[in-house]
Amino acid sequence: MKKRRLILLAVALGIGAIILVQWRARREPVYQGKTVTAWARDLNDSDPRVRSNAAVALREMGPQAVPSLVRSLSRRDSIFKHAYRSLAPKLPNWLRRLIVRRPRQFDALNGRLMAVNALCVLGTNAPVQPLVNALHDPERFIAVPAATALGNIGPSAVPELIRALNDPSSQVRFLACDALTMIGLDASNAAPALIEKLADQDSIVLASAAYALGRIGRPGFEALIASRQNPDERIRAQAAQALGNFKLPASEAASTLVEFTKDSAPSVRQNAVEALGNLGPHSSESVAALVAALKDENVQVRLKGAQALARAGRHRELQIPALIEALKDPDPRVRGATAETLGQIGVLAKSAAPELSQSLRDENESVRAKAKEALEKIEPVRGAN
Repeated sequence: MKKRRLILLAVALGIGAIILVQWRARREPVYQGKTVTAWARDLNDSDPRVRSNAAVALREMGPQAVPSLVRSLSRRDSIFKHAYRSLAPKLPNWLRRLIVRRPRQFDALNGRLMAVNALCVLGTNAPVQPLVNALHDPERFIAVPAATALGNIGPSAVPELIRALNDPSSQVRFLACDALTMIGLDASNAAPALIEKLADQDSIVLASAAYALGRIGRPGFEALIASRQNPDERIRAQAAQALGNFKLPASEAASTLVEFTKDSAPSVRQNAVEALGNLGPHSSESVAALVAALKDENVQVRLKGAQALARAGRHRELQIPALIEALKDPDPRVRGATAETLGQIGVLAKSAAPELSQSLRDENESVRAKAKEALEKIEPVRGAN
């Protein structure tokens, strides 16, 4: 008797699921004889022609397709699936096969995936808020295309994405940055909010915000420059680092970075010196700032200064005397980096040969090795002997 009741209950659940699916299907708009869900499913077909036809059909349906897709996007597993899972081990095989003959109808996860991919295709016709909500999806392979869909929407998604930058979830904040990156120049209003994310506790969010500022273009660049006055040391440090990735306008970025090298916080000076070395061509002002870094009270700033000067191919006459002096730095890392930089300068650093010869007797093995390599590059004949 108990087994019969289980079977009857399972049959009832299966019939209920089928009725629910058919009821939903009747509510969906149809294009060329196929529902929105059917076209969305075709986006995952192995045949590229089927996928292409599905994309065309969904775009033709436009806003009419949105309500059905939004319902699928918000779906979670139904009570039928939960009940079936608990009953399945007790049911005969033939009945299990009957109930799950169309397993997609039980699969809310698959439905959300189809929906988010379809919304990506809709472009500006896709709804903003449901997609922002989907950034919270526990399945990353659904949350990520939701961010892509928001990026495809463009400027109208920016206000909600700015709000998402303050979400408690680091996944949501990261994906909001990603969507703003896709929008690019049209996301200029997000620049101030992205600057604040340079102090985010999650390093991935921080890096994504810096990249997004670069993609925004001039407004992002100006926001980074203005952040030199920000009271948060972390924001100033990350802004200095980000400015080093702006290739244009390099001269303007360099002028700001020179000011950053005078910051009271060592982390800011360190990032500014490194970023300044990444920019080129180097002006006399930039080179002078890098030379000054060789005498900074912080060893990491001095180290970055020595390394950056290796990339500063102009105004060597300003560099070599300071580099010769830096060979006497109390920290072996700085002495070694200085010797290496002099070697990269080559024959133009010939005046440093006597001091490099003295470095061959340095107490640190690495410094001695780098001094030897530098001398071989500066005076090849002498190095060979």
